[in-house]
Amino acid sequence: MIKSYGLHWHIDRVDWGKPNKSGTLEGAASRTRRANPVDFREQRGIYVLYADYELVYIGQAGAGNDRLFKRLKAHKSDHLSERWNRFSWFGTQRVTKEGTISVDTLNVKTSTEVTLNILEAVSIAIAEPRLNLQRGHFGDATQYFQWYEQNDNDEEDD
Repeated sequence: MIKSYGLHWHIDRVDWGKPNKSGTLEGAASRTRRANPVDFREQRGIYVLYADYELVYIGQAGAGNDRLFKRLKAHKSDHLSERWNRFSWFGTQRVTKEGTISVDTLNVKTSTEVTLNILEAVSIAIAEPRLNLQRGHFGDATQYFQWYEQNDNDEEDD
């Protein structure tokens, strides 16, 4: 169900594009500078907007032609534009061996137990309830960390 996800990415570390450039939404499976970034612009799934770490909005991307990048970019100029600075996302498309988002839309076939574990994991990651001491079980999903061009004097940040 969930094949890849990113938690608490910074809005100002996204390349939103210019008139002749489409922008990128890059993440990598590790935090090292040698990691190979993947562009998640076309990802389908759900996303969450935060003001710092306070949950302010939950939405979906992938029904119709709206994908993750397009939905997030729209929120930069709509009624939510000044109300968020971080986001998390939970995608249904896997990353291929070539480092791109899969285009397959195969039916989700998981057991009830696996489905419930994934739904619980997503809910815990979104809301971060203080009494949930254990993180959820995402199954075979891979967490991706936001990737951006770093300067040598950039500090490692959360």
